[in-house]
Amino acid sequence: MEDGFDSYNDKEDYTASLDRFEKMLSKNEEYFFDVEEFEILVDHYLDKSDTSKAKQVIDISLLQHPTSSNLKLKKAHFLAATHQPNKALQVLNNLEDFEPFNAEIYTTKATIHSQLRQHNKAIENFYKALKLIADKSEKANIKINIAFEYENLNEFDKAIDILKGLLKENPENETVLYELAFCYNLKNDTDNSILFFKDFIDDYPYSYAAWYNLGIALSRAGLFEKAIEAYDYTIAIKEDFASAYFNKANSLALLEQYENAINTYRETFEYEDPDATTFYYIGECYEKLGNPVLAMSNYYKSTKMDPFHADAWAGMAVINETEDKSQSAVFYIKKALELENNNSEYWYIYGDILAKIGMFDEALISFNKVIEYDEENDEIWLDKAEVIKNNENLENAIVTLYKGLEKQPTNNLIYARLVPYLLMNGKIDEALLNLTILLTNDQELVSEIVEFYPETLSYQKVIDLIENFKNK
Repeated sequence: MEDGFDSYNDKEDYTASLDRFEKMLSKNEEYFFDVEEFEILVDHYLDKSDTSKAKQVIDISLLQHPTSSNLKLKKAHFLAATHQPNKALQVLNNLEDFEPFNAEIYTTKATIHSQLRQHNKAIENFYKALKLIADKSEKANIKINIAFEYENLNEFDKAIDILKGLLKENPENETVLYELAFCYNLKNDTDNSILFFKDFIDDYPYSYAAWYNLGIALSRAGLFEKAIEAYDYTIAIKEDFASAYFNKANSLALLEQYENAINTYRETFEYEDPDATTFYYIGECYEKLGNPVLAMSNYYKSTKMDPFHADAWAGMAVINETEDKSQSAVFYIKKALELENNNSEYWYIYGDILAKIGMFDEALISFNKVIEYDEENDEIWLDKAEVIKNNENLENAIVTLYKGLEKQPTNNLIYARLVPYLLMNGKIDEALLNLTILLTNDQELVSEIVEFYPETLSYQKVIDLIENFKNK
């Protein structure tokens, strides 16, 4: 009852202070406010993004209380919030000269240095604040911020050491557990992430956050069955943890257990509101199961919930292309490209659709976009060359493949396509030269050549060359 009464009085005092200040401005009069009232007023106007009024409060407050360090700190916060970091630092540096033992000065300076990407200076000031603070939870928050700064400097080992130290102090700190997982991910150190979370679970077997992060690390390592086991333990400890169901479903889908994945994705809806991404993944599972109707239905739900979900629009384009509904396919893939114009996968889909409906020049433009945005794509040169072969001439298609080899000299798929093109064009010796390179690098791709151009095996020289490599 007492807390409620105090809260009620605080609210009354807050409203009264705000009304008095507004009245003072409207009447162009001067009223006295104590320091705490001014602090509340500054926060109020900053929360409302009314920087003009916030500045008025600060100017008036420092006239009435020119020596107040709290109000000078508020001025620094205001300057930082209004994109004047250097002025804010100037205020704080002046304040530091008079109050070198005020921890808030250093934490505020550290935050501003961080915003300016001056991470070493941020760390220096956080450590200064750390020496002045006794409260354990405050010290923990500062240490987490120091870890963040080390992450920004890509000094992940230092960040990990700090976070592990925090976990020793408080093993139940889930924020630290998640940040450790994030650090290992940034460091691209999946093996040590798995080892850490396994060791942690040995000591704290009922930590659902540890089981969950172990599942994510195992998924990254491609150990999907073990990841599912970790997610199951997570769910056993915390049944309503929707993210565990979602990630378990992802692992099931990657194991091509699409029915189980769909059911698991749907379980998330019992613990959180349905969202566009989940509907998209359900649609993708139905597409893999060869059920275009339900795939389309779920992609549609995704775009209804989030019109900016580009993957769902692209998914609908693929379904419509498969069903020879070219106009609809073009409409949907254009929607996806409007949202992500530099997405090479969308341009690839668009190029395939355009080639299919006979818009060959436009298809080549799309394929060139794929090359522009994804230089490592190892199939685009094959499709581009095939469009040129079918709609221009074989010679130009061969030239295109050679250009592809200039960009991707180790792409053996290009050699596997170049050989049959050269045979078709009567350039037997050149075909044999490229076949030799292919056989030296990857003999298994001979099957690709024969599948694409069965007549390859009617050339005795080709057969002899293949046999020679088999006998080596």
